[in-house]
Amino acid sequence: MEQSDPFLERTYLLDGTELTCRFYQPVSDGQDFSCRYEIKWPDGLRSRSAWGVDSVQSLLLAMQAMHSDLLLRRERDGLEVRWLDGRELGLPPLSGNTSATRG
Repeated sequence: MEQSDPFLERTYLLDGTELTCRFYQPVSDGQDFSCRYEIKWPDGLRSRSAWGVDSVQSLLLAMQAMHSDLLLRRERDGLEVRWLDGRELGLPPLSGNTSATRG
């Protein structure tokens, strides 16, 4: 089911120009959940989805993926991506362990 309205949005500065990023409500396929996110780059809109075992994990993985996408453009293309006048992006970083823990 395609969603039209984001439920979370953040604006970054990309070389001094606004860069809009959006997250959409996680949806279930009956077993797992996907969370779509978009980055409106100057060269076009990029939309991807992250999958998780529940809505929280899919949102967390989408936030980590967006963080990675923003850092990649910063490093690969030399773009200055900023949030609140700083280089920290306010998103969860990728970690080595994204699986659920049992104990």
